[in-house]
Amino acid sequence: MARLVSKRANQTERTKVSIADYAVASDGSLTTSGLGSCLGIVIYDSNEHISSLLHPMLPHRNGDSSRLPERFVDSGIDRTIRSIVDAGADESTLRAKITGGAAVIDFGGDDESIGDRNVRAAHETLSTHGIPIVGEEVGGDRGRTVHVEAETGVVTVKRTDGVNKTL
Repeated sequence: MARLVSKRANQTERTKVSIADYAVASDGSLTTSGLGSCLGIVIYDSNEHISSLLHPMLPHRNGDSSRLPERFVDSGIDRTIRSIVDAGADESTLRAKITGGAAVIDFGGDDESIGDRNVRAAHETLSTHGIPIVGEEVGGDRGRTVHVEAETGVVTVKRTDGVNKTL
């Protein structure tokens, strides 16, 4: 369920985005934590000062209408784009940043991890929409927390190994 967050003068607003959820904001911040194989996908328009954060857990919906579209990378991105444009963003100037996609559990196989498949699905879906990915902090074996400044699209990633990165 999308939420448009706004603030009154001198009031800071922070919106927590849960798994299989997303939010759109024109000010304040968006945060999500517990990103293992899940992704934190930020889509923003720096000209209109509006950002979104999506926290999907699986790559493809594959016609599964019994679950929320935000649970999946492909349909979650589609829904998020519609919502950010409805909130005033210009689709032609949207940019994306991707975080997460880790392999936090080693199953001992050589198969592509769910995190890898999520990242690939994000690249494919964003490319289909013509949205360039301008920042990425993905893969590895560490969980992440993500913080997005809605007005600028600046993303701060904190990994569980203590490494912090700004995108």
